[in-house]
Amino acid sequence: MTATTKTHDMSAMKPQITLDLNGMASPGPLPSLRRTLRSLEEGQVMLLVSDYPSMENDLYVWAKQTNNQLLFIDRTRPKGFGFYILKGDRWPVERSVDVIGHPCPTPVLEANKAIAQVKAGQNIKLISDCKASPIEVNSWVKSTGHKLLGMTEDARGVYRYYIKK
Repeated sequence: MTATTKTHDMSAMKPQITLDLNGMASPGPLPSLRRTLRSLEEGQVMLLVSDYPSMENDLYVWAKQTNNQLLFIDRTRPKGFGFYILKGDRWPVERSVDVIGHPCPTPVLEANKAIAQVKAGQNIKLISDCKASPIEVNSWVKSTGHKLLGMTEDARGVYRYYIKK
């Protein structure tokens, strides 16, 4: 896998397991999802197929509460949507910084503060919805000598950067 997972890069999101819940009504999809997700390791991807009308909104709320990510929604399926879900983080992190709703350069400023608080060799996760953050984070990493382990972008345009000190 490359260091970046883009929402349109389906090859980087090859699911380890597919869970077809078409026809299942609430609250069935979420408990089934939780049970199946237990069989995956951190950083693995599940494809959840569901025709439940509010599944997309339910998944966004659930993902935020559980540190999982809804990476992509395949709306081209003949029946139901395909939801690509990343379990947890692809890399272990010692500190997370969430700057959703803050414009650039705030993500880089906050990442700089957070990385100063971890030991050499440890990782931070930066979460941002600033559209300029991919360029700014890459420039900051290059200028500081830190290592960008990878980046994901979820279906709503929220970026997660994994940075090693």
